[in-house]
Amino acid sequence: MRSFFVSHGSPTILVENVKWKDFLSQLGERIRNEMQPEVAIVLSPHFVSWDGFHLVETQRSLNCIQDYYGFPQELYRFCYSAENDLDLATSILRLAKESGLPVKEDSSWGLDHGAWIPLMYMFPDGIRAVAISITPGTVEEHIKLGEVISKASEGRRAILLATGSPTHRLDLMYFNVKPHRSKFDSLLIKLLEDGDMQSILSLESTPEWKAAQPEGMLRTLYTAIGASNTGKARVLAYDVPWPGVSMLAAEFED
Repeated sequence: MRSFFVSHGSPTILVENVKWKDFLSQLGERIRNEMQPEVAIVLSPHFVSWDGFHLVETQRSLNCIQDYYGFPQELYRFCYSAENDLDLATSILRLAKESGLPVKEDSSWGLDHGAWIPLMYMFPDGIRAVAISITPGTVEEHIKLGEVISKASEGRRAILLATGSPTHRLDLMYFNVKPHRSKFDSLLIKLLEDGDMQSILSLESTPEWKAAQPEGMLRTLYTAIGASNTGKARVLAYDVPWPGVSMLAAEFED
């Protein structure tokens, strides 16, 4: 299946003049024109299940969650919910259990800002969705999760949308450090462009990873890689609009 890794950025993107919003809109338009997707499986770094079980949401509606606090009031005017694709969610649950993945159904979450902000700009007229959590589990586990999602989506016009920031050093915002490309981002982009998936799977052991503190341990990215049949990636965009927070978009071929 076609999968994408797309950074969602700070909630302030909703009211700031940030060019990433235009990119998200343009990417969504291309996806709609080329694929006419009927559903987006979304994995956000803010939906983490710490007990080790991947949660698959099974309620009828995936409601908007404004999971950010202490921000300007105008940010709370924005929200985006989606209809849950229950058939696909059920298929993912069944295949995941059959494959031995730790997974269970849940109805307590919805779409956090890591999910609904990109969806809002990419699919302004709405799209059905499936929300799945990441866990503190291994890279290999999340690769396998992506494979299961791909298999469950066969015969469907489905995309996988994984979100997060490769560099996520919020402390640098407070120190007002000038935005710049981190060594980790340069390394990750080169590996993606070279198609060196083996090295990407080993990034956790590098000093660049430790310095960058990737959001959600990049588990969403690894799921996107697993969902791709080829593992070949194309970097679509990159930016550092805020100190310590980078934005990356990559498309993985089906």
